[in-house]
Amino acid sequence: MTQGLIEQKVNEPSKRVIAKATVLALLVALLLLFVAVLPAEYGYDPLKTGAALGLTGIAKAGEAKGGAAPTPAPKQTGVYASQSRTYRVDAEDFQLRPGDGVEMKYHMAKGASMIYAWKADGKLAFEFHGEPDQKPSKDYYESYELDDKKGRDQSHGTFVAPSTGIHGWFWENKSDKPVTLTLTSAGFFDWITQNRKNKHTALKPIDVDTLPRHPKLPDEVIQ
Repeated sequence: MTQGLIEQKVNEPSKRVIAKATVLALLVALLLLFVAVLPAEYGYDPLKTGAALGLTGIAKAGEAKGGAAPTPAPKQTGVYASQSRTYRVDAEDFQLRPGDGVEMKYHMAKGASMIYAWKADGKLAFEFHGEPDQKPSKDYYESYELDDKKGRDQSHGTFVAPSTGIHGWFWENKSDKPVTLTLTSAGFFDWITQNRKNKHTALKPIDVDTLPRHPKLPDEVIQ
């Protein structure tokens, strides 16, 4: 009987081992909370792991501003993503006086893509950023590209929305001369909003079916 009690005591884990296991479990739980749960459920991504893993837009998006229904998220199949609606086009010209700024944003579903190009006749400070429909705080936003020091006179590229929400640019003319800015974009966005001097204006995208067609050319034999 005594020998059995001794063997039982030897096999039981010590309080120190149990404490270490408890602390380890808590650390793992906290890691999962910040890496996956908060980005997926609340759009809060302090470690930027949610954006890297594609989790920041999983939380159910709220209704789009102005009552417009957002485009459903695209269906990903390898390198191909099908869309429920055709793409839209936007072209804007701005005249920015010294000290002036303007913000342009596009509402896009998570995973929707956009091609863009903007060019100015002078350098502009800018930030490319987005605001998810579901965000953990009123002032929360995601910054994708920032140059508020030297500034640039152009930028072009492709963009895939990491979350359902509004995504776009803020430009500011920090020079002492007027600057003309031209923005062209094409992609799967629902609506456009412009903010100038805290005045928000809704803009209508250009329907691709209304664009002028190239003049018909005679057939040419390719050698």
